[in-house]
Amino acid sequence: MTTTPKANDVRDLLLDADTDEGFTTTSWGEASRTRLSPEQTNGALAILDYRAPAGFGPPRHLHHNDDEIFLIQSGDIVIWTPAGCRTAGPGDVVLLPKLMPHTWRAYGNEPVGFQVIVAPGEFETFFDRIVARNLTITDVDALIECASEAGMDIVGPPLNDDEVAAILRNEAI
Repeated sequence: MTTTPKANDVRDLLLDADTDEGFTTTSWGEASRTRLSPEQTNGALAILDYRAPAGFGPPRHLHHNDDEIFLIQSGDIVIWTPAGCRTAGPGDVVLLPKLMPHTWRAYGNEPVGFQVIVAPGEFETFFDRIVARNLTITDVDALIECASEAGMDIVGPPLNDDEVAAILRNEAI
């Protein structure tokens, strides 16, 4: 059976070419570029091109509304959740369901790069908010406010060196 699409279901073909231009970069070196926005996908998802310096990792956090998927392109990360810890590298896909506390940290000497898919895409605004307010990593209260505005709660500190080492040794933390 063939169905006729409703007017609001018909969208234009979108193509976002890989580029080094158009990144929003925080004062500590995280960089993000929206490849597809929730507006372009009728609120279904957002896709971000993401980069971070070697050794970087965000604080432990959770997303209230967004499932978060990483498609790792370069570098290696350790991932922490209360349910378990893992490592991921180029070619790996990581699913972090909404409401699951999590964090990650780049390890080794290389920066990391990955595509981030968030569905339905509320998180997409996070980096723009940080840069628009000219925040630094020490502006903790303002960063927590930006996270909240993007549908996230900060629930703990970033992974420290000992925790990263334990994860790499497959030890519980």
